[in-house]
Amino acid sequence: MKKMVVLAWSILLLANTYSLAKRATRGEFHMRSSFHQKEDRVKIKKEELPEAARKTLQGDVFKGWAVVNSYRTKAGEYEIELKKGDNVQSMKFDKDGKLK
Repeated sequence: MKKMVVLAWSILLLANTYSLAKRATRGEFHMRSSFHQKEDRVKIKKEELPEAARKTLQGDVFKGWAVVNSYRTKAGEYEIELKKGDNVQSMKFDKDGKLK
């Protein structure tokens, strides 16, 4: 009986670990935290990004990625959240629109 209980707990623990790892690689943890607006940045439209940043995002490297959110920081830099399928990533640009 003890062996069955230990085996059941081991399977549950392994399944939970796998689930957490899978969610982390898909960016779900980042996605949840990124929806909360930070006080040091202001949400903007992607059209308000510098021309250099827009050209970079339209290039072949970012083909298929959609801009989810765009922010301007108090320092004048830009933070962009991109999504492609289940993948989410954040990009930072300086005040001139150059990728950091």
